[in-house]
Amino acid sequence: MVIAIILFSGGLDSSACLYWAIERYDRIILLSFKYGSKEDEVIKRLNLKFANFYNLESKIISLDFLEELSLKRGSKLASVESEPPEFSSFKQLDESKLTKETANQVWVPARNILFISAASAVADSYKEPVHILFGANKEEATTFPDNTPEFVERMNGAISLGCLNEVSVLAPFNTQIKSEIIEFLIEKKAKFEYMSSCYQVKEWTKEGYPIHCGICESCQRKKRAFQESGVSDPTFYKK
Repeated sequence: MVIAIILFSGGLDSSACLYWAIERYDRIILLSFKYGSKEDEVIKRLNLKFANFYNLESKIISLDFLEELSLKRGSKLASVESEPPEFSSFKQLDESKLTKETANQVWVPARNILFISAASAVADSYKEPVHILFGANKEEATTFPDNTPEFVERMNGAISLGCLNEVSVLAPFNTQIKSEIIEFLIEKKAKFEYMSSCYQVKEWTKEGYPIHCGICESCQRKKRAFQESGVSDPTFYKK
């Protein structure tokens, strides 16, 4: 039996990994991280909610030291005193210079390296083979180098030397853009209302749905993807 460990944030990409895994694995672990970001409590809440929905194992690891490093670097994803960059139109999402500048403002030092490394340590503690599912996608790979196929390939090279157990990283949606991921989730009758793609969820509906800001880059990518899919967006937005 192969175990699936999903790097789970509760967003579109990691949720797609969850629904992809449900059809392929008998044992699934939702692994999330608390690292001093604005998303910490949202991620924890959604991890437990989705684990409960599908009767899955849940694991949350604290990487507290990352908060200090994020603040040192000036990441707006960590600082409560600053807001992530706003995007006023979908057109801005295709402006390479702008998206690279904004990526720099929300960058958390070596985050995906650390997440995959921590997941590898968890995986290496089992006797069964483990697949670590990572929600990298083609759209954000143009901005974030740790979403690229090359990154996944190199992490697998390191893991093959650093783990005694049979461990590998899979990125099932590495060649897909957000609208394609949404189409996949629609097919699986996914619980979109509970997913959070926002950098700064601060409020929830009485039903427990996250309320997105609607203006950060991640929210705008989600809005555009639904529009391109021709499907009504069930997400709750402030703007």
